[in-house]
Amino acid sequence: MNKNKKIFICCTEQSGENIVFNICQKLKKYNYQIDGVCGKLSEKYFTNKYYDISLFKSLGLVEIILSIPKFINIINNLSDKILCNNYDLVICVDSPDFNYQLAKKIKKNSFQKKIIQIVAPTVWAWRSGRAKKFSKVFNEIFTLFDFERKFFENEGLKSTFIGHPISIIKESDYNNNKEKNLIAFLPGSRDNEINKLFPYLEYVYEHLLSNNIKDYQIFIPTLPHLIDKLTNLTKNWKIKTVISDNNENNEKLYKDVFISVTCSGTASLEISKRMIPQIVFYKLNFLTYFIFSFLVSIRFANILNILSNKMIIKEVVNMNLNKKNLLEAFDILLHDQNFRDKQISEIQKYLPEIQSETNPYDICEKRITEIISITT
Repeated sequence: MNKNKKIFICCTEQSGENIVFNICQKLKKYNYQIDGVCGKLSEKYFTNKYYDISLFKSLGLVEIILSIPKFINIINNLSDKILCNNYDLVICVDSPDFNYQLAKKIKKNSFQKKIIQIVAPTVWAWRSGRAKKFSKVFNEIFTLFDFERKFFENEGLKSTFIGHPISIIKESDYNNNKEKNLIAFLPGSRDNEINKLFPYLEYVYEHLLSNNIKDYQIFIPTLPHLIDKLTNLTKNWKIKTVISDNNENNEKLYKDVFISVTCSGTASLEISKRMIPQIVFYKLNFLTYFIFSFLVSIRFANILNILSNKMIIKEVVNMNLNKKNLLEAFDILLHDQNFRDKQISEIQKYLPEIQSETNPYDICEKRITEIISITT
């Protein structure tokens, strides 16, 4: 019976791609037909892949605005596919603005089956009206954070807390051992993030070199589509640099990471779960940042800082991100044991608020199969 059941998945972000891959691994035993939008990691589970996530490279508000005609065309094409194939379930993952427009369009065109969103928009940070809008086009939303549910349930949208994907990372014991010989650089998962942020990592590299700090090697965990780019960017480095896209190998290497300079986002939470002290850096397009500064109601970028309402993890972001500020923060991270110990101690207090005791993908599997089973 399941062979006749068809699921459409729309995922346009790398962080979402990781979620899709893990969900598809859980669903493969049901023999559902899965079509839609994904990346290279998940495509082996898709019968029909209509677009690759590489087409969705926009980062900030300004970049998205400039890409609107392209996105409208993609939404129209995907809407036609969904309506033509009459999928038993539509699953939208992350990318809330794009997915809202897709869900709205198919709903307007009388799509009768269930539409769910995995990863909630940050209505608690800005544009709170999105909760009401989502309730009109989605049948259910899966949230990564438990506190998010109330925003959607207040608007009548069924919400399921699954927990953040870091829940499945094996918790490490904090070991402030200076004999660990790796410094991790995490420059982001998108090509344009690398272009924007890698020059700042070069400042850190040059700082290590010029100060004759020879005890460390550099470790850059990354994704397959970025290996060549990062290899080229580091080809002349005089400090040994390990660039790896192998998850199993990365887990082994993380055990030898002393500190990390981390792009803000999911990567920062993954580093926190591994109990590695870090500083976070990021830079939005100036105009994007200017517009966001009037719209966003939170002080911090990192969710652990937001939950604690203090800067547990040092953020050097946007207008504050420059060579001087970054290197000052890095030196404190490298040399101040109290700074590192305090960060990890505080992290341990707040990590439970974003994790699920159950594997998030087990929760997704259970709920998705329940929805599919009642689909007529």
